[in-house]
Amino acid sequence: MNVRAQQMLGYALLSIAFFIGFFHRFAPATFAQPIARTFDVGSTALGGLASMHFWVYTLMQIPAGMIVDRYGIRTPASVGTALVGVGAAFLALAPSFAFAMCGPALVGFGMSIVFASVMKNNAIWFTGKRFGFVTGCTLLIAALGSIASEAPAALLLKISPWQPIFLVLSTLSIVLAVLIGFFWRPPPTGRFGQVAVGTNKEQTGSLASMRSVIRRPQIWLIMLAISGTSGTFYAFAGLWGTPLLTHSFGFERDTAALVMTLSLLPYGFGSLFVGQLSDKLRTRKAFIIAASGVSVLSWVWLLFADGNTPVAAWVCFVLLGLSSAQVVVSFAAVKEGVPADSTGTALSLVNMGVFLTTAVVQFGYGWLVASAASSQTLAGDVYRVALWLPAAISIAGLIGALKVVETIPRQSIQHSPKTSSQSAK
Repeated sequence: MNVRAQQMLGYALLSIAFFIGFFHRFAPATFAQPIARTFDVGSTALGGLASMHFWVYTLMQIPAGMIVDRYGIRTPASVGTALVGVGAAFLALAPSFAFAMCGPALVGFGMSIVFASVMKNNAIWFTGKRFGFVTGCTLLIAALGSIASEAPAALLLKISPWQPIFLVLSTLSIVLAVLIGFFWRPPPTGRFGQVAVGTNKEQTGSLASMRSVIRRPQIWLIMLAISGTSGTFYAFAGLWGTPLLTHSFGFERDTAALVMTLSLLPYGFGSLFVGQLSDKLRTRKAFIIAASGVSVLSWVWLLFADGNTPVAAWVCFVLLGLSSAQVVVSFAAVKEGVPADSTGTALSLVNMGVFLTTAVVQFGYGWLVASAASSQTLAGDVYRVALWLPAAISIAGLIGALKVVETIPRQSIQHSPKTSSQSAK
């Protein structure tokens, strides 16, 4: 098999794993009611089940990045994909709600490794000029997985119980894990101007590398900015968007699911093009600030809007999806601000913040809704009152975005005295 074929086959296998993982990530929005009926649980418990994926995924981000930086991609990616499959089976076959909680936890564990593997694969197999475009394609594929978990999955539920759907996904994941183990290969050393993965274990994936990453203020600012956009959007696209639209804005359930599906389209296709546009306009910071500003305006409008404006609510969620495409530019800025052998660790650290935010919002919003309901707030207002949580986080993200340092041209980052000294560590 020639180098080009190896490159595309490896990318395709990892991208399919990413697609399946994003289906699981956003599936609770569609499967919430049947899962709640199966286990006879309320909104707080359901929020806990959905957020379990994100808690474990978040806690595993730095370890997963270090594992991939140190040991390469093939074995970690194969094991991570297999864990996703096992987690899906756990949820589908769970005899009790407590047992069911293990399913999303295993999926989150596996997806943390898959994410680090996918991003590291893109960094070592594709040159800097192609990284933004390839990352955009990858996130488009992920968004298609999210879209499949919304309206298409709702159609599947009309002809099948939810458990067989998850068992099919489990089988596909395990087969895919075997294929990754057999067919993924690293690029020839130096072929794409990158350090070969796992060839310098004393330098890559080490505690010293992690310390070098966490000492960079830029990494934390980008994490805060993405948390305010993607972190809050994921929480609603993955669980609470449909209940909010049905309870507070008068949507029918199928229409609300369709709106959430449509909100993922600008996220996916925006991811494909925003990286290229950022490259062409020679700026990362402007895109990060603009996306954060759109997110703030959308959440604030939803918080204070009249419930009799469903069209405007639909527009807000489409804009929230579009603002989340910022993640491509942000990942490019992270890659440009760290040494090549720390890419996996840096990207995983930033991603950790995003999904920590998602987990907090999913659980916290459910708790706030339950608390508002118990205090006898009007049923239509319960979901609106709790929106102060994502609104506040998005404002904090905008503050972080304003302080992000521009990373184009890359030379300005590489040759600054502070960064040079850190890179030498």
